[in-house]
Amino acid sequence: MDDDVYGASSVANALRTLVYLGGRDTVRVTDVSEHLGVARSTAHRLLSTLRGHGFVEQVPDGRQYRLGPVLLGLAHGRVAVESRRRIGTRELVRIARPHLERLRDAAAETSNLLQLDGPDAVFLDGVEGPHPLRVAPRTGDRLPAYTTAGGKAQLAELPWETVRMTYPQGLEQLTPTTVRDLAALEQDLAACRGRGYALNIDESVTDVHGIGVGVRDRDGVCVAAVTISAPSTRLGATRAADLAPLLHTAAEAIGAEL
Repeated sequence: MDDDVYGASSVANALRTLVYLGGRDTVRVTDVSEHLGVARSTAHRLLSTLRGHGFVEQVPDGRQYRLGPVLLGLAHGRVAVESRRRIGTRELVRIARPHLERLRDAAAETSNLLQLDGPDAVFLDGVEGPHPLRVAPRTGDRLPAYTTAGGKAQLAELPWETVRMTYPQGLEQLTPTTVRDLAALEQDLAACRGRGYALNIDESVTDVHGIGVGVRDRDGVCVAAVTISAPSTRLGATRAADLAPLLHTAAEAIGAEL
């Protein structure tokens, strides 16, 4: 039976196209046509299909193509996973612990270390703040990443297409103020990147606010996040901005040891 009944040649051409793109900044339809030895119309349909699934994208002029967000996101994820494997969770916690303690002392609030695990953020460690009214560490807990400051700080490092594909069923609402849908999450993550830190305003627990910053290893890969959590009465937008430099200092100090 002809293998092409199963689309084998089409799959092969798609894979050859992606490998070809991987070695170049951009390509034209005619480049792909000549590389594969197929008609220009066939190359155009192939690129259009790959673009529809996020594997390639068109550059602004619309005449050239480059690798898309799905593949770039997978590559980023692989690098991040390999980085975490090299470090190890126990080693990460060991390295981060004294910096979390210093962050707690400087902010006088609970500090935490979180790491992405698929669609969730896992609380790896935490140091409780000194106030009688304080937020308890949630070490060992797992929450949807978009409901936590640390999770959003890490999601903001990923291509949007990767984030979108992480939540194919949409977003679960933990509180009335949890980010409501993917469009709102995209805007929120853009705001995180713009100001340099992520916020959690009553999004996982009512009356609890948080601020988070990503931790990058020596290769620049975001492998975790540090956060400060406090009752909403003590952590508004103004204080969050004041605390951001402390978080950046802690994150950079941890990253320098990874």
